[in-house]
Amino acid sequence: MTDSSRRFLVIGRVGGKSLHKTWTEDRSCVRTWDLQLNAYGDAAVNIADADLPTVIDQGTKWDSLARHFRANPDLLDRYDYVMLPDDDLLMTAGGINRIFEVAVAHDLTIAQPAMSIDSFVSYPVLMQCPGFKLRYTNHLECMSPCIKTSYMKTLLPIIEKYVCGWGADHIWAMLMQDPPFKAAVIDEVTMTHTRAFYTGTLYDSFAKQGVNPFDEVKVVTALFDNFPKRTVVYAGILDDGRAVGNAQVQLRNGAYLVLSALKTRTPYKIFRKGIGMLLQVFTESSYRPAQLRLKTSVADSWVTPAETKIADLVA
Repeated sequence: MTDSSRRFLVIGRVGGKSLHKTWTEDRSCVRTWDLQLNAYGDAAVNIADADLPTVIDQGTKWDSLARHFRANPDLLDRYDYVMLPDDDLLMTAGGINRIFEVAVAHDLTIAQPAMSIDSFVSYPVLMQCPGFKLRYTNHLECMSPCIKTSYMKTLLPIIEKYVCGWGADHIWAMLMQDPPFKAAVIDEVTMTHTRAFYTGTLYDSFAKQGVNPFDEVKVVTALFDNFPKRTVVYAGILDDGRAVGNAQVQLRNGAYLVLSALKTRTPYKIFRKGIGMLLQVFTESSYRPAQLRLKTSVADSWVTPAETKIADLVA
């Protein structure tokens, strides 16, 4: 049953092997969020309701969520933030509470918990960096974003157009009008990604639909004339509340990745990114994300399903 005082919503895209029960198993924690399950697969009919009725949709994660929000627009009016986790993530109720608390306290438009060191990690920069409360970044992935519902309304047409989510997650940290300090990875809270990449029913569904996530990324990022060449963390807030800028966050983050690489599942990838971040101390010392600008050639032709130009959506 929903609690009308809860300001936040978690919608989990879950299948028969989902780990979503770990999100609520701590009964001593007073949750500040409602949980709804968006179920897929052969076991979908057996997945019990959470706080809100379970939705069964056999599509992919992002096209099913887009349909759900279009069919239930009140959800984006009723809640302040929505978090959209995959089903192979280990998280706690208290941790999810804290994600929402930090997002509100720092007026973040979009955020995500950091990846634990034992996770399968796609973007090393999103792995937890000890000593930080949060780090501001120009990229957050689609695994478990926490998004202001007002901004989610803006993102819906993009998600509907690029259904695998890999394209949207490359741009959503920079589509808002004033992106600096509006997107962050929250190191104070971790999630553990338990499933190897490119496995599971999600990738089977991509194949059935003829969707290539790598092609989607190329198509989406090529639409903008100022899309950044790399993922950058450009500022952060330490555990003691002190704010640090580009050089400190890149130095601390890069050094940690280099020193911890052998403890991770992908040592070479983590080590290489660490070295890259140490170089960014010099190459990205003044970086701040800028709002993405559509190329002139596409700004007049890219029309969303609602016949609204994306140029208007991000203005």
